[in-house]
Amino acid sequence: MDPHKKSETASVIALTIAGFDPSGGAGVLADAATFGSFGFSASAVITSITFQNPGRCFGAVNQSAEEVRKQLMPLLEDFVFACAKTGMLPTREIVSEVASWFRKRKLPGPVVDPVMVSSSGQRLMEDSALETLIHELLPLARLVTPNIPEAEALTGISITSEATMRQAAARIRELGASAVLIKGGHLLEQMADGNQKTTASGVEGSESRSRNEAIDLLDNNGVITVFRAPRIAGKGIHGSGCILSAAIAAGLGKGHTIEEAVGAAKLFVAEAIRNAPKLR
Repeated sequence: MDPHKKSETASVIALTIAGFDPSGGAGVLADAATFGSFGFSASAVITSITFQNPGRCFGAVNQSAEEVRKQLMPLLEDFVFACAKTGMLPTREIVSEVASWFRKRKLPGPVVDPVMVSSSGQRLMEDSALETLIHELLPLARLVTPNIPEAEALTGISITSEATMRQAAARIRELGASAVLIKGGHLLEQMADGNQKTTASGVEGSESRSRNEAIDLLDNNGVITVFRAPRIAGKGIHGSGCILSAAIAAGLGKGHTIEEAVGAAKLFVAEAIRNAPKLR
């Protein structure tokens, strides 16, 4: 291959910059599997090697910023990526390094999944890294996808209702993100305001106040869309947030709007939850 010529397959390559989960449920392995389901090949930059299984995270060894850079630079010499996402960015140095490459190279605006704590409670991001993510990476993001605890950490707002989800989303946009999707899986009570568009897959639907519903709230440059879906009782998968953000990135890589990409990604994750063993 001509070293000065970009790969002819660049338009179908997706980039993930995230941690490595040896169980495959989360991190770059889950991202790669998701990208493949949407017709993309995956390239991955590993920020941390975690020690975990589907039930528990035991710890992690983080890469240095230099090691992250050395992984990314050869990829940028050959590929032009259709889409990108970031996941676990554990240290201030790594966040700053990753942000610098999105600033100075022609990379697609990333879907930023601000991974802070594992589902089993293991801390995965240093406090200083969160501050750097807010100041350096959020302004470069195409979309930020925090869950409720992550949105609370980003904003300082206690999220207990759909109304406070709206407030937190607006605050995250004030921090520099053009669009934010707050994932409501941790919210016990969803109270509709009665004046927003409510959807299950990007199509207008009727308002519901049921606690049996899971909702995600998208604020796209001030335009609010609420995505509603029935909770899948008794089922859950390790790494669903990774899968969702990768699926959204893939949709954006196909040229879909943010609303379309989120709607399709939610349907994909719901199916993944119903068929969880297939992802393990």
